[in-house]
Amino acid sequence: MTLEMRPVTDAEFEAWLRAESRAHGNRLNHNPETLRPHFDLSRSLAVLDGGEIVGGAHSHRRELSLPGGRTAVAAGVSNVAVQPTHRRRGLMSRMMRGQLEDVHNRGESLAALFATESVIYGRFGYGIGTLYESWSIERPHTAYAHNWKTAGQIRFVAAADIGEVLPDIFRRSTAGRAGVFQKPAYKWAEEAAAPEHWQGGRGGRFYAVYGEQGRDDGYVSYRTGEGELTVMELLAATEAANAALWRFCFDMDLISRIRAQRRPVDDPLPWMLADPRRLQRVPRDGLWLRLVDAAAALQLRRYGIEGGLTLELRDESCPWNEGRLRLEAGPEGAVCRRSTAAADLTLAADALGAAYLGGVTFTTLAGAGRVAENTPGALLRADRMFAGEGQPWTPCGFS
Repeated sequence: MTLEMRPVTDAEFEAWLRAESRAHGNRLNHNPETLRPHFDLSRSLAVLDGGEIVGGAHSHRRELSLPGGRTAVAAGVSNVAVQPTHRRRGLMSRMMRGQLEDVHNRGESLAALFATESVIYGRFGYGIGTLYESWSIERPHTAYAHNWKTAGQIRFVAAADIGEVLPDIFRRSTAGRAGVFQKPAYKWAEEAAAPEHWQGGRGGRFYAVYGEQGRDDGYVSYRTGEGELTVMELLAATEAANAALWRFCFDMDLISRIRAQRRPVDDPLPWMLADPRRLQRVPRDGLWLRLVDAAAALQLRRYGIEGGLTLELRDESCPWNEGRLRLEAGPEGAVCRRSTAAADLTLAADALGAAYLGGVTFTTLAGAGRVAENTPGALLRADRMFAGEGQPWTPCGFS
């Protein structure tokens, strides 16, 4: 039977969600009516077999922070799924390419996702744009190398105040950091509306804020259970707030081990510890990034130094990107156009996606066989141009 691919209709929304749940081996635990307002169904795809939805995908229109303090619209890819009954038939490839065409037709030059299976998305031109670390440390080894004296106070935040207090701290703490999606208002509202789930009881989630001189400069959300404290989020706009909030977590009574999720690879905490070897650090891929319109995307960000590069780009999934691009760029911005000049570097779309935010250097990618240097010195020049202020980090998702 012929498979049909098209956007989801409003009447099909619940069936589309159920198909995704079956694909991932889960039950549909959310009320579809609570999710419906946050989905622009014109951005959705469904694959139907005889009228039954057997796969789908979606993209959210979100703002992503870029190097140099700029932001840009990115298509936040989500809900990608193919039911077990229809795998190994090319549905995933068809959906991903169809979605990239849709994003391109919308004039959005970037797409991003979080990969459930990391082996899949490179073949569609996505590269690992940000990394994060998971941490674990036993409480007796949490002493600081230097005594931090902080003048502020830590207080708990009631659920009703989450949406009022935390978003400003989040924005200030991530200012200047590439790779960040600001949480949409409805996400803060969801947390504020569920105190019985998040706060109190076994495994409940708690929020504490550090304030100094009448201003809140940091917050931590955490859970406890079975002698462990797990930091879900810790964001601080000042060094004092950062030191105080970690100390607060480390000194919690009845806790023997502290864990933390999604920490940036250049987080200062390991350098604050007296015995940093005791901190177990496990890196993993965070945000996967895709330049849907490579020339336009390269013009969106700012660059570390003034310079020029001619890139020869290979891109099977977005053939409009194929060929040579001349990038003239610097701290004030960039211009990128088609070129017939000899290529300084040759690379595929996934490698460009990985390097775009500055999370990995072109030199490292060349050592991995992902970039070819055709002009001596071009790798070093590219490294310096694409370097950002600190490592990119994606502390939360976009949906």
